[in-house]
Amino acid sequence: MKLTQNFELSEFEQSATATAHKIDNHVPKSLIPNIKNLCEQVLEPLRQHFNEPIVIGSGYRCPQLNALAGGVKYSQHLTGEAADIRIPVYDFVASDGTHHTNMEILNKWFIWIMDNCDFDQLIKETTNRKTYWIHVSCKRDRSQNRHSVITFLLKGGGK
Repeated sequence: MKLTQNFELSEFEQSATATAHKIDNHVPKSLIPNIKNLCEQVLEPLRQHFNEPIVIGSGYRCPQLNALAGGVKYSQHLTGEAADIRIPVYDFVASDGTHHTNMEILNKWFIWIMDNCDFDQLIKETTNRKTYWIHVSCKRDRSQNRHSVITFLLKGGGK
């Protein structure tokens, strides 16, 4: 199912962990509007602005998958309001021809989302100072978006 010009529902359902553990991680129909809202408010504008590919590293998580991923009890991944995003490579040539590292691209995205989008949480995360991603969430009731901005270094293997 196409959510916006550049995002499909299947991107939010795919998970290597779910596949390995034979977990059904299909999004309940009642949560699809939450994911569509996240795409419309943050992900699609980001994609359109930079014209760079965005990988959904973790989108929707059913409760079993969230527990295996080490997600918090009330994770917004459970409600389809959050996604962890990254670029598909570590060194990247942008649409303007300039060469950038993964961290440089994510820093640009992080600042752009902070300055241009309505969001609930915006978290720049790393597990080992080599693997970086951005966790971004957005509530459908925009009056509930807290605009919380955090940089976070996880100790150990990840979440």
